[in-house]
Amino acid sequence: MKLPSQPRNAFSIARQADDVFTIGKPAARNGKIADAAARRETDQRLTEALEFAESIIAVIPDILFEMDPNGRYLQVWTKHPETLAATEQQLLGKTINEMLPPEEAAAALRAIREADEKGASGGHTIRIPQQNGEPRWFEHYVAKRPGNKPSPKTFLMLSRDITERKHAEQVSDEARTQLLTVLQTIPDMVWLKDIDGVYLLCNHSFERLVGKLESEIVGKTDFDLFGADVARFFREKDLAAIRAGGVLVNEEWVTRADSGEHILLETRKVGMIGAEGKTTGVLGVGRDITELNASREKIHRMAFFDSLTSLPNRALFYERLGQLIAGTLPPYQLGAVMMIDLDHFKTVNDTMGHPVGDDLLFQAARRLQEGVRENDTVARLGGDEFAVLLPGIRHGEELANIANKFLETFNEPFILNGKEVFVSCSIGVACYPDDSTDANDLMKYADSAMYSAKRSGRGNFRFYSKELTASAKNRLLLESELRRAIERGELEVHYQPKVLLGSGIMTGSEALLRWRHREMGMVPPATFIPIAEETGLIVDLGRWVLREACETAAELNANGQPSHKVAINFSSKQFQRPDLVAMVAEILAETVCRPAWIEIEITESLLLDEKNETLATLSTLRTMGISIAIDDFGTGYSALSYLARFPIDTLKIDRSFINSDDERSAELVKAILSIARCLGQSVIAEGVETVEQAAFLAANGCNAAQGFLFSKPVPKREILKLPQYLNVSVRSAI
Repeated sequence: MKLPSQPRNAFSIARQADDVFTIGKPAARNGKIADAAARRETDQRLTEALEFAESIIAVIPDILFEMDPNGRYLQVWTKHPETLAATEQQLLGKTINEMLPPEEAAAALRAIREADEKGASGGHTIRIPQQNGEPRWFEHYVAKRPGNKPSPKTFLMLSRDITERKHAEQVSDEARTQLLTVLQTIPDMVWLKDIDGVYLLCNHSFERLVGKLESEIVGKTDFDLFGADVARFFREKDLAAIRAGGVLVNEEWVTRADSGEHILLETRKVGMIGAEGKTTGVLGVGRDITELNASREKIHRMAFFDSLTSLPNRALFYERLGQLIAGTLPPYQLGAVMMIDLDHFKTVNDTMGHPVGDDLLFQAARRLQEGVRENDTVARLGGDEFAVLLPGIRHGEELANIANKFLETFNEPFILNGKEVFVSCSIGVACYPDDSTDANDLMKYADSAMYSAKRSGRGNFRFYSKELTASAKNRLLLESELRRAIERGELEVHYQPKVLLGSGIMTGSEALLRWRHREMGMVPPATFIPIAEETGLIVDLGRWVLREACETAAELNANGQPSHKVAINFSSKQFQRPDLVAMVAEILAETVCRPAWIEIEITESLLLDEKNETLATLSTLRTMGISIAIDDFGTGYSALSYLARFPIDTLKIDRSFINSDDERSAELVKAILSIARCLGQSVIAEGVETVEQAAFLAANGCNAAQGFLFSKPVPKREILKLPQYLNVSVRSAI
């Protein structure tokens, strides 16, 4: 591009040209003849100034216009004529109003007027259609043409093509708009604060939390929007996020302004880094995790708490026991583990139903909780087994007092399904560190002590000793051996005669299971029967005993001999079998035993059945011709209503009443005999050992008895040989 020869057409170096002319003025004023050397110097400087101006214009990418005050194009300089609204020839001499759309022309004229008033105007952006019809964006900077020489006023306009920047800004704005749209639609709360904690933006979810519009939130701080405690917490976490240099996660309870609901808010905060690498603010995202927190708590409770009693479960108990062992107890203090088991719980559960059993467990849990200190832990380990962790015990007497307190609370009756039921408990105690420093050992030792308490009569407590461990191991051995006893042929059925007190005639016998171990010898029933009950082996043993007893009854009643009825003890677990009646009928048929030759003995606990399943089973057995007796009457859940509802033929007075010297026991025996007479039931006394006992029973109307006075239990071969009359002089003692 060639510059015009007139210096007024130069941009940015006009003042240099004016200076050149000014240099020559003194010579003209003095009327002196210009020195040829001076003129050459002046021309040279002017040429250099024009060349400098031409080089500047040649390198800049912008468009340069010279215009008059009315916006008429006087000169145009550009390296890219294709970016002009028209050709250079078309522009020169025309005004802005003629060449640009009205709105853009008005903006350009406003810039010229501003430059006229202030000397310069810049940063005006207008959209100009190109010759090819494509619009482009330009940024205009306008200034008065420099120079001291009086001349018509003109303006220089630098027009910079910012189309690409404008497109980038549009893309950025669109992305920002889309981002803000997304932020407004997501359920999470989003906000941005500056470094001082002043809100710069937020979304609708945050508006709903605060109860204000974004316009009311922006410019405020947390101290303007929340309570002082919450605001301080948020500010502390903002600063912590800035220091952390990464995402910081926190949880805080806040109150929703829209509903007043107290919610748990999970916040994730991260510092925003500016162009210079410095933190300029904090971006926060909040989520309502109230329901999630409830689910977490529910899962935690499911994992560590018993659903029925709400007590800690086995896992949490072991965790706290481990913490006790890992910690340091003060000097001369102990930690203790108590194992507590409800006595006869299975009987209540089996006879009164599982819902009633659950109610018993729930009530028992409340009583145990009421009997401990604040820092103690009561847990339900499963079934009817509870455990108590007792840290900071000073001496053994303190443990004994706590155990006795538990026992006393269980002396009060439980109200189950509207009825009073007495259920005791047995407690075993092991101490840390005296007994062991291992959690599993402590639990095992306390369990051994608890079983010792059960074996010693239930309803009491025992401390652990090494002998208990040996006893527990022996019990496991017995269980294993008992499972093989039938196949090894080690079991026997002995029979104890039942005798009429008035005549000495043997009318029947009770079948009693005996275990003759090949190495241990005769194992007492009191040792292995509880094991059979607890392990469920009693069902198989009961079936075997029934078959043996039926075969014996058939032999005893063969060949027209006087009737001999064999009594067989049935466990409550056998009554839980739906095939009990079918099993009895099958064995009777196989052994050719008449139902009239069999009597089934049950315990009073079976009469607690609320679903009447036991009643239905007993009624069916009675219809078959089998008689029903209540064993150990008076020691369990005695109630006259049971005797009236159930098909009971015989009451068996427990040996504890017969062998007692207490006058009250004698009166109870008389009362039982009177009740039986009123209900038309027969009575038989157990454990009769002396003539005086037999005479007392006969005098008060008891017509039958069994006991060592008449015969001890004998094997089958001996019961078959016993005479019909057992010579015992009872009448002489009356």
